[in-house]
Amino acid sequence: MYKKIVTLIVAFVYCVCVFADTPGKAAMHDSKISFQGIKNIGGYTFYWSMERGDSADAVITDSSFNMAASNGAPYFYSFWGINNITKKSTDTIPFHNYYSPDYVVILNAVKNDSINYTQLELSNANDIVHEGNTDSIFNKQLVADAKAAKRKHYVKVVLFYLAGIAGLAGLTWFFVRRRKKKATVL
Repeated sequence: MYKKIVTLIVAFVYCVCVFADTPGKAAMHDSKISFQGIKNIGGYTFYWSMERGDSADAVITDSSFNMAASNGAPYFYSFWGINNITKKSTDTIPFHNYYSPDYVVILNAVKNDSINYTQLELSNANDIVHEGNTDSIFNKQLVADAKAAKRKHYVKVVLFYLAGIAGLAGLTWFFVRRRKKKATVL
């Protein structure tokens, strides 16, 4: 009897461990990226493009973009600025969407053609992260979406563990009942 219970426990632990991060295991979802503070930096025009795209979109004001789910190899995205006077390009800020969280990029300044920025991560369907201080994010809908994604994730985890405990309790009840039946027959 104990051998069967130990076997069931080992099988349960194995099933939990198989859930490890393996490529293609879970569906990949879109990520959002938001840029703040663009209007505060004068003299530069900022651009946003996807790796496989031939054109770049100008970012004139604080904006949010979707990074499409790649469902395989990651897509790379770039954000950079060009000085309006010298036509010199700044450093590029790279992003990718391979099970990535949502990002909020707050532009602080541009010095020596290098963008000084703060990058915050927010939870989404791909990744649950610790948000930290979100007071500097202007778009509060992004913060609300992150909290909803985190809440949904933890509800799924609790339901998964409750289902596992119910399954183990059912199997234990079955084997105990079966053992008692065998004992009464003898």
